[in-house]
Amino acid sequence: MQKQLAELVGTKQPVIARLEDADYEGHSLSMLQKIAHALNQRVVIQLAPIEHEQSHRAF
Repeated sequence: MQKQLAELVGTKQPVIARLEDADYEGHSLSMLQKIAHALNQRVVIQLAPIEHEQSHRAF
């Protein structure tokens, strides 16, 4: 399946394998967009606030 996706995206199978590696940190938005386009999808990025635990003080 990696080979077929690579062909759709116009890249090589090892590139797709690296993207699936949880430790790989070289992801790029342009590659994600290529993959999404090949799968007839779109990339949606959503920014959300970081929720911090509030410290509860007893008075």
